[in-house]
Amino acid sequence: MGALLNKVPRVSSALKAVDLKQEPAPLIIGERLNTLGSKKAKAMVLKDDFDGLANLAREQVEDGAHCLDVCVATTERSDELEFMKKLVKRLSLEVEAPLVIDSTDPKVVEAAVEQIPGRPIINSINLEGDGSRFHALAPIMAKYGLPAIAMCIGPNGMAKTADEKVETAQLLYDTGKKYGLEPWQFIFDVLTFTIGTGEAEYADSAKNTLEGIRLVKQRFPAAFTTLGLSNVSFGLPAGSRKVVNSVFLYHALKAGLDTVIINARDIIPYPEIDAEQRKLAEDLIFNKHQNALADLIAYFEGEKAKVASGTASKRVEVDPSWDADRKCHFRIVNRLKDGIEADVVQAIAGRVPGARVADGKITEAEKEAAHEAAVQTLNDVLLPAMKEVGDKFGAGELILPFVLKSAECMKAAVAELEKYLIKQEGVSKGKLVLCTVYGDVHDIGKNLVKTIFANNGYTVYDLGKQVPMQKILEKIEEVKPDAVGLSALLVSTSKQMQYFVEHARQNGMAVPVLCGGAAINSNYINRIAKDGGIYGPGVFYCKTAFDGLRAMNALVSKEQRAQFVGDWRQKLEKWTEREATAAETATELPHSGIKPVEPPVAPHLNRQVRLGPADLDLKEIWKHISKKSLFVLQWGMRGKGASEGGDPEKLFAEWTGRVIDECLFEPRAVYGYFRCHNLTLGKNGAAGRLAVDFSDNRQAVFEFPRSSKEKHLCLADYFGQDDVAAFQAVTVGTKVTEVIDRWNKQDSYADAYYLHGLAVETAEAMAEWVNARIRKELGIGDKRGLRYSWGYPSCPDVMQHHLVWQILEPEKSGMTLTESGQIVPDQSTAAIVVHHPQAEYFIL
Repeated sequence: MGALLNKVPRVSSALKAVDLKQEPAPLIIGERLNTLGSKKAKAMVLKDDFDGLANLAREQVEDGAHCLDVCVATTERSDELEFMKKLVKRLSLEVEAPLVIDSTDPKVVEAAVEQIPGRPIINSINLEGDGSRFHALAPIMAKYGLPAIAMCIGPNGMAKTADEKVETAQLLYDTGKKYGLEPWQFIFDVLTFTIGTGEAEYADSAKNTLEGIRLVKQRFPAAFTTLGLSNVSFGLPAGSRKVVNSVFLYHALKAGLDTVIINARDIIPYPEIDAEQRKLAEDLIFNKHQNALADLIAYFEGEKAKVASGTASKRVEVDPSWDADRKCHFRIVNRLKDGIEADVVQAIAGRVPGARVADGKITEAEKEAAHEAAVQTLNDVLLPAMKEVGDKFGAGELILPFVLKSAECMKAAVAELEKYLIKQEGVSKGKLVLCTVYGDVHDIGKNLVKTIFANNGYTVYDLGKQVPMQKILEKIEEVKPDAVGLSALLVSTSKQMQYFVEHARQNGMAVPVLCGGAAINSNYINRIAKDGGIYGPGVFYCKTAFDGLRAMNALVSKEQRAQFVGDWRQKLEKWTEREATAAETATELPHSGIKPVEPPVAPHLNRQVRLGPADLDLKEIWKHISKKSLFVLQWGMRGKGASEGGDPEKLFAEWTGRVIDECLFEPRAVYGYFRCHNLTLGKNGAAGRLAVDFSDNRQAVFEFPRSSKEKHLCLADYFGQDDVAAFQAVTVGTKVTEVIDRWNKQDSYADAYYLHGLAVETAEAMAEWVNARIRKELGIGDKRGLRYSWGYPSCPDVMQHHLVWQILEPEKSGMTLTESGQIVPDQSTAAIVVHHPQAEYFIL
């Protein structure tokens, strides 16, 4: 089932896979590692500054880039191929983001592809001239299953009008079919021309590009689109380029743009652009009048240039002259919690004739009449404000911590409003039974769903995590909800969703099911909804909390429900499951050819080394933390919405200081070295087996899967018949989970979110710290001793944690396991350390 869950268009590095279809769009391709467009990158290439190039790559990822364009061509040196091979190998080891290989030489492209342990993107293919570039690169795309940026350049040159763009895209697609290329392998660049020259030929070029995106997406819905965004503003005054680029990106996304090549740091969220600047940019982009270019240049080069260049977020404040409704709405959208209670009281009082407010409260004489006014305030002011927050998040204009801050404002507003409600009937929009399924201890996503639903007027019955089916069924029987929400992080626990739907189908239940979590996708949910007959009430895949909210809104609406469920059913009836490939069903694969090496001498064997808070200095551990993972993945500081998030380094300093001052983490670790024996040395097969000796002559046998990729790697191959393996487990302790739960109950959603993210990355940093200690004790240096954690591609079966627990007994260090093999607390990790010098990370 794991293979089928992940068959969506993706690219990958050695460390991470990324969906080509990002929600919200776009997938961001960082443009700064390009010698043809970046003076800084070119200078580094000429100086052989690989460290600088790697740092430049990391900076772009921290700024929100999903992938990185890499071009090292220069006229000053002739070793592009060798330099590219060295650089992509270095980047593959140090940077999580997948790469985009950018070269005019097909030999350079193929050499780079062969160096990358993942699925990169090729930049680019086209049919210029005799089409030789396309015909040289298409076989590489077919051989390695790679997507490529397909520029809309045909035999007659660059496509300029919208019709020319879609016709050239069709020609590219038809030519690619001869090589067996699939639609998802085409990322059509409909071409962007500068609107800064004043030439009549290009006056409508931006409009043509936007229309070209629409037409290409209509013609090829399974393909993707991209733009080299900064081309549109080339030649314009420096202060104007960010504005024009940002406005153009906004309209391109509305037209259906999937990916964009930009420096993410240079994009301004559309709502934050000064209204006058926005109008000037849109006049030029849409060629609204003949003076559009002159007006924009005059603005940015004239007296307002200094002000115009300061396009960062402005301080937002409530205008005292506004009425109470507007103040409430503004506070929720802009996360201004202080004062919202008083504004809510005024908003209610404004709907009650003759109402008076004394000491911040409506007087008792009018309190009974305030009930209906309170309901109106909720429905007409507060809920629309939260809807706007959700829309901004969906459009990429807000990052998740800001959504949670808005939710805190909403919670405070509703708490004040409820004082004027005589009864609750009719106030709730609907009821949701929510839980993380049995065997799964992860609940950050489920908690977000609870927050978003509750602050949009729904009653949420949160059953917690690790919830058995019987408890869900009992709650459904008790409260008769409008829907049930199921969350799962792992493939193994997502099976509980299937069990629930099967039970509901067999017992004629009528409750719709909302499913979400990292382990699942729409194909999986379609399968469980359809197998055994379509489950009539509906099983809906919700990638985000706001997807779930939209589904719930439709399900509780008398006007929308029938149409919503009917549309879902029609799509499901047409859906068919992709058949597994031969590689996915293979029972025997060739051996990798990896030969064991002489094992290092361990300082001790068959002994558990335990470390407690006194041994683990958090300040030292935080030197190992991945800040890009913390800032971008955990704290959501990515893309357009991150620009007003403030300095992430200051946020990091604030939270690490708070953790130490309040003793929020209780770090513990255990590790040891053990004799091990490869039981399938040199044999072909679908898996390899590794036996590990531990106390009292006992033995644990691990089974590691073999990759179907070209090298056919398997973790067992790195060990010999008489070898040594290190095991480790770390945790930040149970206290942090208790604190997060308490803060969520106290409506401190954003604080809980930040602390959870820091705890997760601190556990990873602890694992790196222990890993470094193991390397030092084994004397194998920094380049050896890779750490493999269960649940990742090389060793996906988390049930094998039970074997690790036999060997290390981490329960003595405060870590326990669920029946499904997940670690409690969830801010913990366990791993095997492989000393072999050829060890590498790989996918199956």
